[in-house]
Amino acid sequence: MGRHRRPPDPQLPDDADARLHAIANKQPIVEEGVVVFHDSTVPYAYRTVHRPDGGTDRHLVRLDPPPPQLSH
Repeated sequence: MGRHRRPPDPQLPDDADARLHAIANKQPIVEEGVVVFHDSTVPYAYRTVHRPDGGTDRHLVRLDPPPPQLSH
């Protein structure tokens, strides 16, 4: 008999739990927060909406620093 290798386990997306939760409960699941990407100092606000139809909407907005204060 020949040797057979087992196929690799399927990789689920990181947000699989939230997607399944939205589908099972038939209501959107919203995740919001602030992230700074690797090798960067720029913060971004994010919002991810997992829809009951299995779709996902992602929004990412750069958080610019506030303008410098004007001296009087």
